[in-house]
Amino acid sequence: MSINKNEFPILEYDTNPKAIIMPGHEKLDLKFPKKCVYAFLGEYIDEYALENKAMEVAKFDSITKQYPIYVIHYKGEDICLVQAPMGSAPSSQILDWLSAYGVEEIISAGSCGVLVDIPENYFLVPKLALRDEGGRQVTESHLGSNLIYCGFAGGCRKV
Repeated sequence: MSINKNEFPILEYDTNPKAIIMPGHEKLDLKFPKKCVYAFLGEYIDEYALENKAMEVAKFDSITKQYPIYVIHYKGEDICLVQAPMGSAPSSQILDWLSAYGVEEIISAGSCGVLVDIPENYFLVPKLALRDEGGRQVTESHLGSNLIYCGFAGGCRKV
């Protein structure tokens, strides 16, 4: 095991693909669907699952709560539905665990505030992501013009 150093620490990586504790270390008898909706939408995930007769197939235990793992049948295929927790550490922990048990394709959605005026109920489509958690605010000086938004009625524009 060796760390490949870089002038920029974010670009450093470990050559060993095995972690000390792998995400599927419990060796549970679970096999999740290939596709997963991983949404930062709080209690709305549970409400949607209940309204659409999703089946709870597992629970992920975290330090703050148990996250139900639902499977819903949609357009002829099973899809995993999971509430994403806030914060990069718990979010990536659950994602690693989901992938250890079969999830391969993930779409994530959530809600947020904006720094410029746009209409409500529009999708923000990021063209880049910043590694920035806590401490600093991500401002327009970080994003420049690398953000577009799209409305439900169609049409997109750069912010």
